Amino acid sequence: MHETVNIPVNLSQTEEIKCDECASTVFHPAFILRKVSALISPTGKETVIPVQVFACDSCGHVNEEFLPIERS
Repeated sequence: MHETVNIPVNLSQTEEIKCDECASTVFHPAFILRKVSALISPTGKETVIPVQVFACDSCGHVNEEFLPIERS
């Protein structure tokens, strides 16, 4: 079941986001995986951290604006 979200902004006042590669306007959640060294991990073990981004549904491209600041 989909949850309804009330947005306090009229969508006609927003800007459509398009894929920088193919201009599609449909995106899906994707993940960038980052490995944390055991030396700096709080558990003392090597860890993988998933970072959610949005990838184009048509071509798979991830716009720069969706990347974490550290990758920019």
